[in-house]
Amino acid sequence: MNAAMRGTVKATVLVVSSIVALAFVIESMKPTQAMPPFAQAYGINCEVCHENIPALNAYGRYVQRTGYASLDPGVIHSVNPLWVQEAATTDTQNPDFPGKLIFGNLNVQAAGYIGSDITVHAQQWIVSGNEPGFTDTLWLTYNNLFHRDSHLTVGKYEVPAPSPFSMWFELSAFAPPNITVGEHVWELQSNRWGAKLNYVRPGYIVEAGYGGPGGDLNTAFDFTTPTDKTFQYRVAYARPDKPFEAGVYGATGSWPLSDGTYDQYSSITPYVEMDPQHGWPGLFAMWATNHDNNAAPGVGPVSSGGYTVDVFEPFLESKVMLGARYEGTYDALGDLNHYGYIDIGAMLSRHVATNNANALMLNAEVNMVSGSTAPGWRAQLLWNTTVGNMKGLSR
Repeated sequence: MNAAMRGTVKATVLVVSSIVALAFVIESMKPTQAMPPFAQAYGINCEVCHENIPALNAYGRYVQRTGYASLDPGVIHSVNPLWVQEAATTDTQNPDFPGKLIFGNLNVQAAGYIGSDITVHAQQWIVSGNEPGFTDTLWLTYNNLFHRDSHLTVGKYEVPAPSPFSMWFELSAFAPPNITVGEHVWELQSNRWGAKLNYVRPGYIVEAGYGGPGGDLNTAFDFTTPTDKTFQYRVAYARPDKPFEAGVYGATGSWPLSDGTYDQYSSITPYVEMDPQHGWPGLFAMWATNHDNNAAPGVGPVSSGGYTVDVFEPFLESKVMLGARYEGTYDALGDLNHYGYIDIGAMLSRHVATNNANALMLNAEVNMVSGSTAPGWRAQLLWNTTVGNMKGLSR
């Protein structure tokens, strides 16, 4: 086993051990995202927060942006915060396993409260794509600030951005926040180590964060070596009881180049999101405008950007969601790309009880990208289950 592999295994063991320890010593934790513990604790259907798992509706987005603090910690004193997630996946465009069925996708998660003022979410992949796992999410949020309207998060967190970036039923990531310009790889959708502050009122949100590396625990405090460092923010009109959300997110930061210099970059992206209602489909749309002062050695300043138009509609009491997305990106270096996707998400089975909650979901996608001669196909069969009853474990 090489050094990199040993480091990954050690980080995996440390995070999983920490999550298990939390499950036994924390008196009350509260989940969200219609995660299995959330359903178990509240005894309600996933549709309270979701259009279709994991896509959030207006109320679900409110729970997300408050760092789960909008929910009552007393409701789930007896609920185990742990759950396990396993997925079987296939992708005709996977360069290593084209069209093969991959079962090596296992992660452990925990989410909820520590006491009454601190919320937490941890997700550790044990194995991902038949490769050693990694730390996806690991944050703590202190919520007793400014009359409980502010939420200070530290750790590896979801960056300030629209909710579909982190919680969506479609399998492919959005193209505009992940564009590559010269040597600069934009990472406006990726989880990062750092800190952010959210100010959430019933009608709007203002959030800002400073993030650095996006790797495992061994990179958590690596802010001194040449790495991408970004200040990212979002301001939006958003209500938990209204289906419409509109705002802008942006970023400014520096990217280390191969010649030892840095690319200073900035981005601004207005967006809108509308939940399906009254026979009209839902909509998510954005327009990104980016600027790099030096995307690569000798290139000089360039402007780039992209757009997304995503239309989606739930069927069968939100057990099935159908979506169609079209995107385009340009990098001002001669690369103009277009992307088209058709996605379907289906809840195959669901069980919610006081001692367990689990769900089986199927997601499938056909996509077409500029330069491709044939469409690509992706599918995922995802199973979630809680570990058990908190009181039973703590006895």
